[in-house]
Amino acid sequence: MKITMAELAKKCGYSKATVSRALADDPRVKAETKAHIREMAEKYNYQPHVVASNLARRRTKTIGLMFPKAPRTIADPFFLEYLQGVSETFFEEGYSLLIPQVRQQRVSDTLSQLVAHGRVDGIILTEPRVVDERVDLLKESGVPFVFLGSTVCDDVSWVDGDNRGGAKEAVLTLGSLGHKKIAIITGEEGLVSTGKRLSGYKDALRELQIPLDPKLVWEGDFTHSGGYMAVQRHFDLLKKGEVTAIFASNDLMAIGALQALQEAGFQVPEQVSVMGFDGIEVGKYLSPPLTTVQQPVYRLGKEVARVLLELIEDNRGPIQLTLPVEVVNEQNTVGTCP
Repeated sequence: MKITMAELAKKCGYSKATVSRALADDPRVKAETKAHIREMAEKYNYQPHVVASNLARRRTKTIGLMFPKAPRTIADPFFLEYLQGVSETFFEEGYSLLIPQVRQQRVSDTLSQLVAHGRVDGIILTEPRVVDERVDLLKESGVPFVFLGSTVCDDVSWVDGDNRGGAKEAVLTLGSLGHKKIAIITGEEGLVSTGKRLSGYKDALRELQIPLDPKLVWEGDFTHSGGYMAVQRHFDLLKKGEVTAIFASNDLMAIGALQALQEAGFQVPEQVSVMGFDGIEVGKYLSPPLTTVQQPVYRLGKEVARVLLELIEDNRGPIQLTLPVEVVNEQNTVGTCP
């Protein structure tokens, strides 16, 4: 049978305040007193009230989880897979997640509300920007935070896949199949990941000794419609055979590109090869399955959560981690140059 703190305090011969401090490992309590109280707590099966214990340590056991603003949403398959890794890790450690709605023009307001009055113990963010107002705001708040995606700041914690290296490998794979007219559909302007994947594309072209052609750098936004529209805007190049392969900077845009190509009567990969980036689960069920650069999406979520827990518990940082990626399904939506 469980006992209350008042009953435990009576059995130990100390006040409730001293018992509470001892169980919270308060340095004001002598080591021998802590040892005695913990021994008695174990003997009488005392279980502290979780909420009260967290309040005593000024902990909420709640994490603020920010998702991307428009045009991307939590419905993006990449973020759903990533969320599984995040949520499982925090659940195992007794934390809950708070996911606020973010309006495009109110990101700073949403963050301010999260950190006000100690509502969360830490914050996870996505899609760092080259110029990112969130970083300074969070530094000033003192709340631990970590990004999914590398930042341009040396003193900020983040976890990311190898964006630049993965994009380079994707384009080198296309080059190894004889393609020299390789277009890229870029991501949303201003995001660090957009710049890194574009840099990887350029790295590969240099290694393949293919001149960079500005006409083959197509603007996208990491959404299905972004990939679809990018292809539609460049049908003239495709019809003239001036593009034989497309590297889309994420899988959703690759899927949009495939739809636009198929609707226009292009055969994939016989006439045009298409490669994506991310390795989302849905890509495996296309016909043919999508050739892509596989990120460890679930592991990214777990590592982001682990890093934030370290920041909260150990007050250490910054922690920066890059996970490897790899090209998969090489012979599905890519083929030899026609």
